[in-house]
Parts: sequence; C-alpha cells; structure tokens
Amino acid sequence: MEDNLNLQTSPHRIIVASDIHDGHIDWYGVPTHERMARFVADMQAEYERAPYDMILFLGDYSLDHWAYDRGGSWLNDGVSRTAAFMHDVAAKLPAPYYMIPGNHEQYGDAKWLEITGFHRQFSVVWQGILFLMLDTFGGNLDPTAHSDGTYTGMDCTFARAEMAKYPDLPVVLCSHFFNFHMEPRSEEQAVYNDPRVILLLAGHIHRSDILVTPQAGGRKPMLWTGNYSYSAMKPEIDSMWGYRDVWVDDNRLISNYIVSENDVTMDGAPVHIPHAIRDTIRIMK
Repeated sequence: MEDNLNLQTSPHRIIVASDIHDGHIDWYGVPTHERMARFVADMQAEYERAPYDMILFLGDYSLDHWAYDRGGSWLNDGVSRTAAFMHDVAAKLPAPYYMIPGNHEQYGDAKWLEITGFHRQFSVVWQGILFLMLDTFGGNLDPTAHSDGTYTGMDCTFARAEMAKYPDLPVVLCSHFFNFHMEPRSEEQAVYNDPRVILLLAGHIHRSDILVTPQAGGRKPMLWTGNYSYSAMKPEIDSMWGYRDVWVDDNRLISNYIVSENDVTMDGAPVHIPHAIRDTIRIMK
C-alpha cells in the first residue's frame, strides 16, 4: 500500500466479491470445479496475508437463470449451482459471509432464503458503518422462462427504513448493479444524495474500476468489484480473477482491488497472473 495505514494501524478489513459464476462454462482453460477450488484457496491465502472480518458477496454465483445458449441450469435441469456454491465454496471460507443475488439468481425470496440462508436484501452493521445489501434485480422472480434478470432499481422504502434504524451511521450502498442510464426516480435520487451515503459497491460488469456516480446518483464514489470468472477489461489481465477489500479506521475507508496469483490460458497460450494491488482509493467516513 502507498502509506501502509491499512496494514499497520487498522485491524478491520472486509472482502467484497462478485461474479464468480459456478456454472457450465469454463474460462481461461480452467475447469469450473478447479476455479471454485482456486477461489477458496485464494480466500484462505488472503486471510493469512491479512485477516478479514467478513465477506460481502454481491451476486452471480451461478448461471442458474441464464437467457442465452442452452439456458440456465435451474429451469433446464432443476439444478441450482448456487446451492453447489454454498456447499463447495461458501462453507469452506475462513470468515463469515453475507450474500445478495445477482441477475443470474432470479429466485423468489422464499427460495433464495432456503438456498442461501439470506433474504434477497438486508443490512449489515460493521465498524460503525451501515452496509445496505440491496436487491436491484427484484423483478420477474421465479421466472418460468429463461431470464437474464429484470432490473428494478433500489427499493427506496427498504433503504430509508434501514437508514432510520441507524440514524448516526455513515452508509455504504451495495448491490449487484446500479444502472444510472435508467433515470433514477426522485426517491432514489434522494437516497443517493443523502450526505450519509459515502460509497457505492457493485459488480455485474466484470471490471475493476473507480468512478464517481452521475448527478442522479449523488456524485458519490463507486467501486466495481471485478470478477472470478471472465474479465470484461482489455487487457484482460488488468481485471483478472480477484476481489476488492475495504479497510476502515476511525476516519476513513481504504479500498483496493486485489488480483489473485493464477496460471491460466489466454488465446491458446499459458499466462501467469501475478498477485497485484490495483485501484486504491481513500474515502472519508
């Protein structure tokens, strides 16, 4: 790290991960079951490098609901790869975790709770910060036809109710995706513009990136969490398999994108991916 503040003075750290995709597609020459095992090993190695308190998962653990090619495994075969993820991956992690669905997990709340133990949205308080785990793909649930998910935007009633429970805490908004190209409603803009909201975390686009939301999104810092499946960046190595962390001290958050060390195949050639730290940002609480 540039100033080592997070490693030397703050014991409080979380991991934020998304788009792991335990499904029927293999990427970069690595079979899916091996990629899942590598993810578990990387989570353990990261914990040994610097322990973390919890993991926030922001969706797309599967291709259970999939609109393309052969379709998703849930409607096709009655197979939930999300359930497999719970058994093969989540159960082996070194820290507690919390999960919201992505656009490829269009289970209704009852089925989602049965599979994961979580509701589709909820809140988590950690180190004096309120993390709102938002379901922004809450439309067309339990579909009877293959679906790529239906974006609904923020549930503002839920967000405001949770914020009212903790009136003195700064707020981080977490979802699988925030779509600012769909003009937010006035109540959404009011939440985004609330001065208590200090940060947004999201996945979905398979990129690691830092940006500032548009005016409709409150001009707040927003961090993309990358992927552990396929990279949408060019060159791909810049956002290869990894996850984001968040450190906190009394006054600020520090976040980095962490690329895991891996050996893969790209364009038919072996490629070694070194461990790397990218996209570091500091945010005042």
